[in-house]
Amino acid sequence: MQDTVDRILKIALILIAWHGTVMSSLAQQTPIYSQFFQNPYVYNPAYAGQNNRAVAFLNYRRQWIGIDGAPETSSLSFHTPAKRNIALGGLVYYDKRSLLKSTSISLSFTYKAFLGDQQFLSFGLSGGVSMNNIQLDNINDPAILSDPALFDLVDNNLSPNASFGLRYHLKGFDLGFSLPSLFKREVVGVEQFTTVELDPIKNYTIMASKKFNLGPGSVVLEPHLLYRVTETLPNQLEALAVVHLMELIWFGGSYRQDYGASALLGLNIKDMLSVGYAYEFASTLVNGIPDGTHEVQLRINLGKSKEFTRKIKVEEGGNRDARFYSDGGPGIFMDAPVSEQENSQAVPVEATKTLDLDTYYHDEMTPGHYVILKKYNSFQEAYQYWSGIVSGYGHKASFGYSSRDDIYYVFLFNSEDQTKTEVELEKTKLLELFDDAYSLEID
Repeated sequence: MQDTVDRILKIALILIAWHGTVMSSLAQQTPIYSQFFQNPYVYNPAYAGQNNRAVAFLNYRRQWIGIDGAPETSSLSFHTPAKRNIALGGLVYYDKRSLLKSTSISLSFTYKAFLGDQQFLSFGLSGGVSMNNIQLDNINDPAILSDPALFDLVDNNLSPNASFGLRYHLKGFDLGFSLPSLFKREVVGVEQFTTVELDPIKNYTIMASKKFNLGPGSVVLEPHLLYRVTETLPNQLEALAVVHLMELIWFGGSYRQDYGASALLGLNIKDMLSVGYAYEFASTLVNGIPDGTHEVQLRINLGKSKEFTRKIKVEEGGNRDARFYSDGGPGIFMDAPVSEQENSQAVPVEATKTLDLDTYYHDEMTPGHYVILKKYNSFQEAYQYWSGIVSGYGHKASFGYSSRDDIYYVFLFNSEDQTKTEVELEKTKLLELFDDAYSLEID
């Protein structure tokens, strides 16, 4: 009699664990990531390409350290802009809970519709397959292995998955909406192991964020709100805030409703690699958990930034308003008392003409090659620097906005000719004021 009771209890535990696995792996049914602010693509395919370059993310998450068979989650995602308004991506998600495993693979396509200056709407669609299975190799009890109930309710399976997302962006503000699964699915419920059918429309995620510049390009505050709606679980709100310092390190924290708090810390290593760590304090929902949850994320930037902007007419030899001193032509902004060639030490000069912002500000930078002086997160910072070098030093320059990375660039020259641009770059770097100038290609 006792053996029968033990066998029933073991099967019940397996089925409960299976329920948790199925619920969390249904076409990426809102998986949990503490560091989603770095890669919101894992929640919403409409965010593909937001890093303005090909980028890969590796994420490992270990819940409730100290408990045998506690959930472990790993994921690999990749996304890149393909054209100005198109981005592609892919995600591999792996979850293990005790004897149960789940794997999901998907590819995504994103289309961006530009609505105005620094404003666009993105549509993302992903599709792939999911596989859920139980590892019977770890079960040594023949009575359990031979029980038909186990195979009737828990069976290895392969099924399609798909998700859909929207993203609205306006000057650093982002609002996203996503449906994690577009297919109706049947899962084992927690009450008497009854079957529950999930309605895609009733399971969704809403997320919002905004960047605030707290200093002259060195301190950025980035708050996020995320709201999950799931049929079989209570709705959940999560608030997160991160502070970025000098584009080098970040730190912050979050609070997940009815769960607990998390601490976040990260480091950018040059321009190629970022490492992030998150620690979730032990959940208030489960008593006796000896430790919290650890999450490590690695971001790898692949290749150079890609700038895709709308095409406007470019005059032969480059935009006339961006010419430096390559053609020796008349000044565009003003007649400086000394020529730019002679002003090699960037000595302040007196401007004789009024700055024409409408002419020399570009709401989208044109295709071509640029000699970049500085980049900024806000219009005001870029304008102040631009007006300073123009009115204070007599150098002819322009500045413009890149919607792909939400950055304002101040540039001294641009042309469709790469060789010509490189020559101008070398001349520019001879000026002490601009010795850190660099070239940027926008295609």
